[in-house]
Amino acid sequence: MRNFDLGFDYKNIHFIGIGGINMSGLAEALHGDGYVVSGSDQQHSPAVEHLRGLGITVHVGHDAANLAQDVQVVVYNAAVPASNPERMEGEARGLTFLDRAGLLGLLMRNYERAICVAGTHGKTTTTSMLAEIFMQADCDPTVMSGGILPSMGGAMRIGSDRKYFIAESCEYHNSFLKFYPFVGIILNLEMDHSDYFGDEAGLRASFRNFAKKIPESGALIINKKISKFDEITEGLDCQIITFGAMPLGFDMAVPGTHNVENAQAAMAVARFFGLDEKKTKKTLQNFTGAKRRFEKMGMFNDAHIIDDYAHHPTEVAATLNAARELKPSRLWVIFQPHTHNRTAEFLQEFAHALNLADEIIITDIYRPAGREEEKAEVHATDLVKLTKNALHLPNFDEVVKHLKAELRAGDMAITMGAGDVNKIAEAFLGLD
Repeated sequence: MRNFDLGFDYKNIHFIGIGGINMSGLAEALHGDGYVVSGSDQQHSPAVEHLRGLGITVHVGHDAANLAQDVQVVVYNAAVPASNPERMEGEARGLTFLDRAGLLGLLMRNYERAICVAGTHGKTTTTSMLAEIFMQADCDPTVMSGGILPSMGGAMRIGSDRKYFIAESCEYHNSFLKFYPFVGIILNLEMDHSDYFGDEAGLRASFRNFAKKIPESGALIINKKISKFDEITEGLDCQIITFGAMPLGFDMAVPGTHNVENAQAAMAVARFFGLDEKKTKKTLQNFTGAKRRFEKMGMFNDAHIIDDYAHHPTEVAATLNAARELKPSRLWVIFQPHTHNRTAEFLQEFAHALNLADEIIITDIYRPAGREEEKAEVHATDLVKLTKNALHLPNFDEVVKHLKAELRAGDMAITMGAGDVNKIAEAFLGLD
């Protein structure tokens, strides 16, 4: 007998893009609950191998033949276009379709207290902080994060208790409006996905609708530094808790004022649920972050090698300012712009943020497969022209060779971006 009620009686579920960080977690969760799960992904990956090891059929490459005849439900994410052959085959058969957020929302309904972490920046880190806090408090939470947390062994954790569900909640395509928050967090609010929202008014309306989903007995925890945040909170029935005005009062292992605010939000949640404050503070003091969030990769010639997921100008600036707090001799950034549209929209802002580093290397722009129709005509060299002391090295091997020749003791080099720029750090340190 299955434990999860997803609102339908179907048993066989196929995931298009099953190797994605959230999709693989959902597939594993449903497989463990007795569903017959299959899937496909564009390329081989550790996630694909892990799922295969569990007995899940995973195809590499997309093909209509990948949908077995007994498949009843097809799950896909925003990166899967309507022209995908498996989507087309499923539609031709009249199968039931769910996007990733819709499935996650159905899963969330099985829990008493869903904690949804939203905001333009800091979602993964704050979700990870909350996961650690609730695990250390023996609350046995279920967690869905956008990054790998070492203590969970992945991005998803299924707890045995049906009380707490902690979920990273993205605004893109209004995904978080398919969730059921008991406690909602809005860390910050800044335009990022203009290809979807169009303008700030559309973005703010989306976050307002997210806040309106919180029941009267729940709470919205919101950063009071958000411009006109009362437009988000006005008329809500739930409790309103603000953060962001006061210093934290203790040191943490992760640097940066942005992480202070992430921790403040996490502490507010812990207080709302009455968790032990001393244990919460100790957990935050010992928190070292999720993978690809100012992740310490290793050392080379007494230079620190860091990897970070920052791909918006505000995130880039926050990460570089945090790195400055550690007082490196020279601060290097190896930046991989993420999507042509975002790069074109924020070209000046990216240049301003990157100039916080001493040495700048810019790779070619990363285009996620199927993510969007890239309309902007922009090149990485356009960004190079606007930054000081910048070098365009499109080939990762060239970057590794350059760093090995130039890095000195006391330097810090950060590979940065939401694409595959982390491969540079891995290759540089012999970790690949």
